[in-house]
Amino acid sequence: MTGLIRFSPRTHRAFAAQDFDRAIDSLTSHFFGDAPAEPALRADVAETDTAYVVRIDVPGAAKDAINIAVEDKLVKIEVNFAPTAVEGEKLLRAERGSGSASRALRFPVALDADAASAAHELGVLTLTLPKKAQTAQKRVTIN
Repeated sequence: MTGLIRFSPRTHRAFAAQDFDRAIDSLTSHFFGDAPAEPALRADVAETDTAYVVRIDVPGAAKDAINIAVEDKLVKIEVNFAPTAVEGEKLLRAERGSGSASRALRFPVALDADAASAAHELGVLTLTLPKKAQTAQKRVTIN
């Protein structure tokens, strides 16, 4: 019998675990739909005493393709990625994404929308979002 292959659980254990993971992923995507593994716009958020600083990767996006809205404690960012077409070239493979991506960030304190600023350099959008000045607490006396 030359066509038989001897099975050993020690040598096939890694393959069995990978197959099991693939089967679970397949079942969960079938029942729950495909969920993205990470947000489309990745962000780093830092805090200073007076403001929040948000850095978002926007590779290949032009400044005029980025929309930012600040209202109270919420910041919404929308980026439109357009494909780059060069005249006289025939596109053979397109791996860089095109379309739009958005992200909303909620902060614990209100933001000063009028003083907010944004900079776009080397594919990184940097938002400086000053915290709104806290109003002094007013004590009310009961008559």
